[in-house]
Amino acid sequence: MKRILFVAVALCFGAVYGAEAVIRVEGKNPPTQCMKTYTPLSLNVITPVGLPWGFDWDVKGLQAGGWNWVENCDGVQIGFINTADCVRGLQIGGINITRRMYGVQIGFVNVIEDNDIPFVPIINWYF
Repeated sequence: MKRILFVAVALCFGAVYGAEAVIRVEGKNPPTQCMKTYTPLSLNVITPVGLPWGFDWDVKGLQAGGWNWVENCDGVQIGFINTADCVRGLQIGGINITRRMYGVQIGFVNVIEDNDIPFVPIINWYF
């Protein structure tokens, strides 16, 4: 049983780190060029404690955990508290907070800072 659990954890770890894609982001704000790493799956207790480890990740896929924080999320965030700078997709949780959103938030507290009505309970959206 321990071997099966170890192999399953090793496969998940390998899938997360093996499937990452590094892209070059160019912008006008310093630094003008930097490397940003994306991961298709982020599982954490409280960011940065989880897989992958740290804050240097953006998510293109699923981020699940107790307290999720990411700069950019293209996909789904599921957790008790979800925070992000920009989300394109879906946030499901007790508290959902983002600066920019292109999608839907479902939870008790939903905040989209750049929306005309920034706070809406139960469901909030911006397209």
